[in-house]
Amino acid sequence: MNSLYNHALKQVNALQRDLEKFQSGEDTSVALQGQITATVNAFKRSIDDYDAMAKKEMIDVKREKAFARVTKFREDYDAINRSFAQLKSREEQLSHGRNRTQLLERRQSRMTVPVEHPYQATSASPYLQQAHALRERDFVSKTGQQLDDMLHQGTAALNDLFHQRTTLKSTQRKMLDAANTLGLSRNVIQLIERRSSEDKWIFYAGVVITLLAMWAIIHYLT
Repeated sequence: MNSLYNHALKQVNALQRDLEKFQSGEDTSVALQGQITATVNAFKRSIDDYDAMAKKEMIDVKREKAFARVTKFREDYDAINRSFAQLKSREEQLSHGRNRTQLLERRQSRMTVPVEHPYQATSASPYLQQAHALRERDFVSKTGQQLDDMLHQGTAALNDLFHQRTTLKSTQRKMLDAANTLGLSRNVIQLIERRSSEDKWIFYAGVVITLLAMWAIIHYLT
């Protein structure tokens, strides 16, 4: 239980640091928002896992202490969610204002272009310019949303891999302890360790592939 408790504390500290960056304007990128979302989801799973382990604790004092920690974690989770939602709303408003300003400046610059032919004057009418600006804004908005979704999925997958690695290590430790207790042969234990090593390389390969996919998304689609 202590390892899971310490893991949850690290997630809280990481979320607080990322939220401070977001709030101060040091980093308001889509990548940071996706990272915060993924960490929040992982923190929720850690709380649920710790709560389940607390319910199985046989010693009353330790069980009550674990339940108090769960309550504190849930309060932190709610506070972080509220703060993140407020910061995202503020950033969306600022981004909308910047986009609107840019569109207005772009439209004004187009209206100041001298007209050489009657056809150009007709095609450059305010109605057509406004329609073009709306189409461009919708395209930028949809593209940004798609990038956000892909980054969120990639970050969530990466955090899931780390969570699975922790679970596998804990399972391996329990299996080895049980094997020693039951007096299983050394060959069986070596087989378990070799399989665990293979799972570790599979995990590292998954992390590398996920990071490369996220880099490719950011590099080629932004």
